Amino acid sequence: MTESTNSRSKDSRASIALLFFIIAAHIAYFLPQTTSITEVTQSYPSTACPGSIGDAKATALLPNKSVQVRDVSRPKSLLRKNGLGSYSLNQGAILVEGNAANTVALQSRIGKWTAATICTVSDPITWFVGGTANVTSQSKIVLVNSGLSDAVVDLTSYSENGPTQTLPVSVKSSSEKIIRVDALDPGSDRIVVKVETRSGRVTAFLLDERVRGLTNVGGDFVASAGSPSKEILIPALPIKVGNGSTVRHRVRIMTTGKIDATASIEIVSPDGVFIPVGFGNLNLSPQIVRDIDLSEIDLGSKTFALKISSSEPVVGGVFTEVKSGSISDYMWSSPASRFGSVTMNLYGLEPIMSFASERIHVDVSWRDNRGNSDSKALIGDEIVNWRVPSNTRSITIVNRSGAVGSMTWLTRDGITHLPISPSTNLESATKPIADISVILPRN
Repeated sequence: MTESTNSRSKDSRASIALLFFIIAAHIAYFLPQTTSITEVTQSYPSTACPGSIGDAKATALLPNKSVQVRDVSRPKSLLRKNGLGSYSLNQGAILVEGNAANTVALQSRIGKWTAATICTVSDPITWFVGGTANVTSQSKIVLVNSGLSDAVVDLTSYSENGPTQTLPVSVKSSSEKIIRVDALDPGSDRIVVKVETRSGRVTAFLLDERVRGLTNVGGDFVASAGSPSKEILIPALPIKVGNGSTVRHRVRIMTTGKIDATASIEIVSPDGVFIPVGFGNLNLSPQIVRDIDLSEIDLGSKTFALKISSSEPVVGGVFTEVKSGSISDYMWSSPASRFGSVTMNLYGLEPIMSFASERIHVDVSWRDNRGNSDSKALIGDEIVNWRVPSNTRSITIVNRSGAVGSMTWLTRDGITHLPISPSTNLESATKPIADISVILPRN
């Protein structure tokens, strides 16, 4: 009797458990269903070009006529097609719609200097190696806030005297603000500037312009030096820019850490690769800006690159003074970074492009002002120099070897230097895809 009762009790418990399982399964079935499916979207961010500085003539060379732009100061305006390959910047900074190609901004003072920069979006921390704060200085930092909220930027200047106290600067939404470099570290000769964006969407530019009394000395944009590194490479440094020209180079370098460093300077030229005597073990004090004159060095006879190797991360650049006929100007050359593919509109400029690496394989294709297309493979070791054909408009450079590149050109107003690198990179974003069963129950 007892065994029979126990058996019925076990069967009852099993039946109840099964019933609960069936009920739970039905409830789960009729509950709204969710999904973990997401969609990844990729796009190029918009870039900013600085407006004209002072009374300089300023123009943006757009990649093509279809690229849309608007003035930064008019955030409620829609982006619109310009219909031309160039756009005047004399009304202020502009915002260029995101695209894979570069927009080049040119500024010049007739017969005094010419300068070029890439319209871009700055990294959170940007280093500029160039400029001065002495009595000749007209150097300016341009902060373009293309966002819809106010921004805060920290400026720190370094010189032969070390770092200055960081200066916080607020930039109103949809505006550009100009800060004189000589206000950061008055009287200093050798300047490095660190721009750190604390909040907002700010693009920073540095224009180094100098006058001595009533005499023009020259001017140029200082391109971003990139992140501090133990090895940097600066191509496209000219030996001459015409018959009877004189060219003088000076290296500027600073270790960004707080310990001493040693560095070497190597010349990479079609005539040979070598470290000049006395340049193989240079002492660098922490956060002290040092200038090194190369005027007594035999740099060869052709456009060359300069390689800096250091025991600690450094930032660096090259200051080049040029006198050629009636032209007296200078340019700042910044380290170049590896790139994949770059497209830009040169609008008839004829720069010398220079690529540096152990092995170089770069394919270039271009279209001229008549719509004719052509291409060329640039292949070599250590360094390859190539002049862009006349009347070139759109040009695409495809890097197949991990080389770095820059370009230099001379106009009737002066000389300038521009690293070859993409102005932006693809940005990715994810968004969830809703399952219709969230709002419609299953039948």
